[in-house]
Amino acid sequence: MIGRFGMLLSVCASVALTGCQAFVDNADQQVYKLIEERQREALALESDATIDKERVPKKVPGSAYDYVPSPVDSEVPEAMRSTSRPSTQPMTPPSGGAVPGPSTAPAGVTRMTLEEGLSYAFHHARRFQTAKEDLYLAALALTLERHMWGPRFMGDIQLQYANYGQIRDFDHAMAAVAQVAVEQRLPYGGEVTAKVINTLMRDLGRRITTNESGQAIIEANVPLLRGAGRVARESRYQAERNLIYAARTFERFRRTFVVDVANTYFSLLLTKQQIANAKQSYRSFLGDTERSKALFEAGRIMNLDAQRAEQRLLSSWNQVVVAEESYQRGLDQFKILIGMPAIEPLDVADSEFDLKVPVVGEETLVEIAVANRLDLINERDAIDDARRGVKVAQNGLLPDLNLRGNVTWDTNPNEFNQYHYEYERTTWRAFMDLELPLDRMAERNRYRASLIDLRRSQRRYDLAADEVRAEVRQARRQIELALTTLSIQRQSMELALRQREAADFRFNRGVISNRDVVEAEDNLLQARNALAQAERGLRQGILQFYLDAGMIRVSDDGKLLDFEGPNR
Repeated sequence: MIGRFGMLLSVCASVALTGCQAFVDNADQQVYKLIEERQREALALESDATIDKERVPKKVPGSAYDYVPSPVDSEVPEAMRSTSRPSTQPMTPPSGGAVPGPSTAPAGVTRMTLEEGLSYAFHHARRFQTAKEDLYLAALALTLERHMWGPRFMGDIQLQYANYGQIRDFDHAMAAVAQVAVEQRLPYGGEVTAKVINTLMRDLGRRITTNESGQAIIEANVPLLRGAGRVARESRYQAERNLIYAARTFERFRRTFVVDVANTYFSLLLTKQQIANAKQSYRSFLGDTERSKALFEAGRIMNLDAQRAEQRLLSSWNQVVVAEESYQRGLDQFKILIGMPAIEPLDVADSEFDLKVPVVGEETLVEIAVANRLDLINERDAIDDARRGVKVAQNGLLPDLNLRGNVTWDTNPNEFNQYHYEYERTTWRAFMDLELPLDRMAERNRYRASLIDLRRSQRRYDLAADEVRAEVRQARRQIELALTTLSIQRQSMELALRQREAADFRFNRGVISNRDVVEAEDNLLQARNALAQAERGLRQGILQFYLDAGMIRVSDDGKLLDFEGPNR
């Protein structure tokens, strides 16, 4: 008996697990269809919002139910305890022929462009996956709300076993009650329920049926004042709109995330350029050092000048080492941002970016931003939600006036046939319930709070609109500043190049010491780095401007599309 019962439980568990997977697949199918519809309606575009495919686990590990998880093995390896000096060795400055070029990636390392980085991030970034799951959960909540407004089927079976003891000669009996019902909410308040109830009683000792009856019931409850009208569907209205808001929020996050990835990518390109500049400066100092040593040996300069050149050479190599470490640290942060394992070798590839500077007037840009910023559109639509909230609170001040009724068909209790309903036994009932509104303190407070919430939602929108206008104007000014800075830095680098050439010329003729040569090379390095920073600043400024204006568009494969946004 025990073996059969265990086998039955195993079969039930297997069926339940299979059913769980079916529930997951069915939910995915409904949710993704809803998301696609809302994206087309609210954004006039579609983007990938699928989350990871879920597989229901067949068994929950026992450790999940442990009060105290397994202890952490914190034993320190013997090699770490016995090491008395750093395991890494310093990077020795290379000689003239061994100075590496601008590239920092060894052979075999993956080189990733910005488009490839964005495409990778859309599929692997942790923050991006969380944002897609938030959208999924909003759509999942709507599927439940829609289900609650459709016909809901219910059924249950109750079994009872009774043993009456010695007073009735240990007689024992069984009773079974089965009920099947369907409930439908009405669009303007109330619900209608239809149900069938069957009862069976059997005396097991005498092996006879003592009672068998059935009932068919139709019930209705319709509010006429409070809870009647369109306010009855408030939960449905809000759930539908919440998915619209979630779709906009996801797309806004998606565009913001694109800018974050691009800015990090541009910073890596800047660091690579700084490494190249530092190596180029090192090669110049290396030549200056060798020349200074030769001049000192010829007796044309003092030993102090030769030592100064050698000291600056070491300092220049240290700048290369620091820049290399900064680049590797930036790469690790970039890999974490896009969801790539930190230990995977990676390098960013240099590429051209066609980022156009906006030429539209400021007033037009502000109008475009107000019309296209998705977060601002959500704030604007929230005002309508607050207006509905006032209507709902007003309805709550009304008295309860409900009309109820039911019709019941019974079987003949003298006949054991639970499906033969006799219409002459039909019972009709009608009720009218009226509540006297003697206490409306809570409803009064909710109504007053709804008026305040409406005023707050209007203020939030006004504040958000002003902030958007200010952000767009500031972003436009930042582009103008970046353009001016870029022009200045280009001129500054040209001047630094001429100063470096003049210093070399005068030093070779013994007119100046190598101090002026060192300063000229330092100024040239700073000018090169400043120019690279200005180029990065312009790229970031343009992307930020289009983000603030709500006009940036990116495909699922990471390609920057035309800068325009849905005007809705």
